Amino acid sequence: MKANIAISMLIAAALSPAAFAQDFHRIELKPTAAKVQGKPLPYTIEVPKDWEARQLEGYPGLWIGPADAKPPEDARLIWVRGSQVPLAEPEKVVANVKTNDEKDPTWSAPRVEIKEVGGVRGVLIQTLTGEGDKARGTLTLKVPLANVSLDFIGSAPAAELPKMLPLYERILLSVRPVEAAKKP
Repeated sequence: MKANIAISMLIAAALSPAAFAQDFHRIELKPTAAKVQGKPLPYTIEVPKDWEARQLEGYPGLWIGPADAKPPEDARLIWVRGSQVPLAEPEKVVANVKTNDEKDPTWSAPRVEIKEVGGVRGVLIQTLTGEGDKARGTLTLKVPLANVSLDFIGSAPAAELPKMLPLYERILLSVRPVEAAKKP
């Protein structure tokens, strides 16, 4: 079952041109909350031109998406949040996710791999959780941040995930450290 879902999602993602039919621009990840205002995160990201980054009361992190997208359920959003998972050794994170996937039938991780973005080694994880109309799929890029990590997450109802995967991947794999993004 897990393998069939993963294969159908990968095929749909490969065939979808949605991620490339838009104009993109690179943005800073700058929180707007008063207590952290003026302290941008050390990464930038390319998103569709009409997207913006914002913080919302009651939700940690930043939400990046169209102005009319409503967190947390809207599939058009990328959520950027801190994570306590250290990424000094991405291979260990990959092995841990795969081990946990095998142990827990309530979710699956059909894709777990090390990805380099702008010279930084991160981990790209696709997960499926829930059942029926409550099922959701996510694509997460974990990148190092000091001794922990930063997660960039695209999440959609499982039925919409194959359509959204190319856009999520295009956006997540555009993440660059601030210094790398400044180089021509």
